[in-house]
Amino acid sequence: MSLKRFTKFVIFAVFVCWTGFFCQFLNAAVLTYYRYYIVQKGDSLWEIGRQYNVTVTEIKKKNNLRTSKIYPGQKLIIPVKVKGVYHTVKKHETLWRICKTYKVSMEEVISLNRLSDPDHIVAGQRIFIPGATQVKEVKIPEEIISGGKKAPVMPEEEKEVIKFSPSQKETLKEKGILIWPVDQKVKPQEYRKSEFGIDIIAPEGTTIVAPARGKVYYSGLLRNYGWTIIIEHQEIGIYTCYMYNMVNLVEKGDVVEQGEPIAKVGKSGAGEAMLHFEVRRAKDGKPVDPLDFLSSESKLN
Repeated sequence: MSLKRFTKFVIFAVFVCWTGFFCQFLNAAVLTYYRYYIVQKGDSLWEIGRQYNVTVTEIKKKNNLRTSKIYPGQKLIIPVKVKGVYHTVKKHETLWRICKTYKVSMEEVISLNRLSDPDHIVAGQRIFIPGATQVKEVKIPEEIISGGKKAPVMPEEEKEVIKFSPSQKETLKEKGILIWPVDQKVKPQEYRKSEFGIDIIAPEGTTIVAPARGKVYYSGLLRNYGWTIIIEHQEIGIYTCYMYNMVNLVEKGDVVEQGEPIAKVGKSGAGEAMLHFEVRRAKDGKPVDPLDFLSSESKLN
């Protein structure tokens, strides 16, 4: 390689590296949000500032304090600064996949970005990712990019009616092969039968797990039911449904194993912390008694 060509190569390499660094720099950001702090006995503005990585001057300015004197029970507004990057949403990307890529809490991202409808983000939208140091590429399954079969979208006027794709399976496999969908480390208080399934009463935030291996058929918001997940279990010939979730941890097309976390228990429209669980036949979508399929060994007392 001649000296001239080598020089051009070095200049080009430096330009590429500098461009990449500059692009990352443009996406780097510091987001400021405000939270309340109740002063405890022995607290000082300096200690509070150190805890939240803000200066005493910033706290005093935000709370109109002339001196540094504070007292127990006093409510202070703390300007919390969070470092991160802005991720520009691309086609086919969802908030769940973005958060999974960056390994951050979806709830935190929703809160920091004040997203009113996390299930619907659009290409070109900028999402702040806390703790990230560089922008990452979100990997999208090939079947989604190529326009594969989409999960059913419920009609606007009857979203509470769940519709399922017909299956060629005419009979259900052996019963009693599902584990209970609520994490057994947290024993629910009770369960009760409802019109189409059972309501499992459990503390808000309790982990919901897949009762058997399957593929996520639907993950999103349903009118009257909130965050909902539907899993198709082809080998068994059933669908399992999970409603009133606080947050969904899986997305349409994901394959889940038995016992794998899929969601967190949320609250019903009446404000009760619970999981509404249904089992439906794959051939026609009709509901069947979940208790017939749940293992008696793990059945709640």
